[in-house]
Amino acid sequence: MARVQPNTPAGGDAPTRAAVRAAQQRKRLLILLGVILALVVALAVVLGVFLLRGAAAEPEAQPNAASECLPSGLRITADPAVAGALEEIVAEMPGTGGECPEVTVHEEASAATAATLAAGSEPDFDVWVPDSAMWPAQVTGQAERAGVDTAELVVGDALASTPVVFAATEPTAAALQASGAGFASLAGRTVAAVLPDPATVASSSAALLALQTAVGGDARAFTALVLGLDTGVVPTTAEALAAASAAPTPTIAVTTEQQVLEYAGDAAVPLVPVYPTDVKPAVTLPLVALGDASDDTVEAVEALSAAVASGGEQLAEYGLRDAAGTAPDATTGAEGAGAEAEPVDGTNQAEALRTWYVLTAPSRMLSLNDVSGSMFQPATADMRRIDLFEQAAVRAVNSLSADSSLATWVFSSRRIGGQDWQEIVPFGPLGDPAHKQRTIDTANGLDSLVGGGTGLYDSVLAAVQYMRDTYVPGQVHLVLLNTDGYNEDDEGLDLPGLLAQLEALRDPSKPIAVIAIGYGPDTDQAALEQIAAATDGAAYQALQPTDIGTVLIDAVTQRGCRPNCG
Repeated sequence: MARVQPNTPAGGDAPTRAAVRAAQQRKRLLILLGVILALVVALAVVLGVFLLRGAAAEPEAQPNAASECLPSGLRITADPAVAGALEEIVAEMPGTGGECPEVTVHEEASAATAATLAAGSEPDFDVWVPDSAMWPAQVTGQAERAGVDTAELVVGDALASTPVVFAATEPTAAALQASGAGFASLAGRTVAAVLPDPATVASSSAALLALQTAVGGDARAFTALVLGLDTGVVPTTAEALAAASAAPTPTIAVTTEQQVLEYAGDAAVPLVPVYPTDVKPAVTLPLVALGDASDDTVEAVEALSAAVASGGEQLAEYGLRDAAGTAPDATTGAEGAGAEAEPVDGTNQAEALRTWYVLTAPSRMLSLNDVSGSMFQPATADMRRIDLFEQAAVRAVNSLSADSSLATWVFSSRRIGGQDWQEIVPFGPLGDPAHKQRTIDTANGLDSLVGGGTGLYDSVLAAVQYMRDTYVPGQVHLVLLNTDGYNEDDEGLDLPGLLAQLEALRDPSKPIAVIAIGYGPDTDQAALEQIAAATDGAAYQALQPTDIGTVLIDAVTQRGCRPNCG
C-alpha cells in the first residue's frame, strides 16, 4: 500500500520554528514603521495649515509700525539753500512714510517768508529753516517797530552753516591770497567789490557787519564805505558772481562758500572762494519753530533736528557745512578752507541791515537856511558867511543821489507878513536835471535874500510840521537847518515851547530828524543841540570858515549813525 508523505519544498529542507518567528517579527516591524510615518505626515500637514492660517490672520510687518512713527506730521518751509538737502534727509528719516504722519518740505526764499511774517500773517509751516539767523530777528524787529502782532518764533540750534567769502577768478584769488586780503581790503578800496542786495541776500548783511568790525566800529567810516559800495550792488547773487567772472579788472563778489561751489561748474570763467583773513563770518541756518506748537509737534521737531545732525553727507552734497563748520570735500585743499569761521549773531546782523536801509534809502530833505542880516558878516578877508555857505551848499547838493528829493526854504524875521519862513524851491527829485539846476542856482543866489533878524524857532517848527504832513514812506526825512545866530523873534515860540511842540509831533513810525549846523562863534549851539536831540537828529558846529564845507557835507551824508555818529 502506498504511504502518504508530508508536503515539503522541492529540493529543500523543511523550515524551522525560529525562522518562522523571525519572519513574523519583521512583518510586524514594517507595519509599525508605516503607522509612525503616517502620523508624522499628518502632524506636518496639521501644523502647516495652522501656520498658514495664523499668517493670514496677522498683517504684514510694516517698515514703520505705529509705535515707531513720529507723533505728528511736519510742514517745513526751507530756503532754497537747504531745501534740497532737507528733502533727502526727510526721505531717510525714521518714523515717516507708510501710514505715518507726513513730513513735507516747501521751498521759499527767506526774505519772502520773513516779509510775510513781519506783516502779521499766520505761518503756514511748523518748522522754518531760513538761510540765516538774521531773518527771525528781522521779523521780530520790524513787527515791533510797526506795532504788528506776529507769531512767536522759537529759534533753535543751527542745522548747517556756510562761511562768507570773496568769489574771484583764479588770478585775482591768487593775488588776494598773497596779500592776505580781508574785509579791511574793501574798506581800503584796494579791490572792486560787487554786493548782492542786502535786503534779500543774508550773506551781504553779514558782510556789512564784518565791515563794521573791520573799521573798528567807526560810524562815519562805515557810512562812507557803505555809500561807496552802493554803486556796486546788484539784485541777486547770480548777477554778482557773473559780474565778478566777467569783470575786465580784478573784482570780487561777496557771497558764501556754498554759492561759489555751486557756481563753479556753470561759469565760463570759473570762480574760487577766497577766505578773508581778518573778520571770518559764517551765516548759520537755524531751525525755527513756533511758540504755540503742541507737545507732539515739538517732539517731531526734535526728531527732525536729530536727523539733520546726522545728515552731514546730504548737507555736503549741497555745499553746506554742518553746524560745527566741518568743510565739504569740495573745499579740501583750498587755502583758508580749514580756518574756523565765527557764526554771525542774527540780531546784530539784522541791525546792520537796518542801517543799510537807512543809509541807502532815498532822502527827502528840506534845507532850511538862515538869511538874517548877520550872514553878511565877514568870515574871511574876502568872503562873507553867506558866500561860504553858498559854496558848501552847492557841494552838498552834488553829493546827494539822484533818487533823493530836496526843497529849499529860507528864514529870517517876518518875511511874509508875520511869517518868518519862505519856500523858495518846492520838493523835487534831484534826478530831474531842471530841478537840480534850479536848486543850485538858488544856493548860489541866497545873498540876494539876506536881511532881517533870526526867526529860528517858529521856522524850525513849521519845517518839521510840513515834513510830517507830507511824509512819504520808505524815505529818510531830514530838516537840514543852517544858522549863524540866536532866535530873535520875541513874538513867536521860545525854546521850551518849541521843544514841547517837537515832542508832540514825534512819531517813531514817521521819524523826522533835524540836522542843525551852527556857523561861527555867535551860534546858540546849546539850543541847536536840544532841538536836534528832540528829533533824534544831530548838531554840528563850524567854528572856522574852512569847516563849513566839511561840516555840511558830513551832515548830508551821515544818516545811518545819527544821533550817535561820534
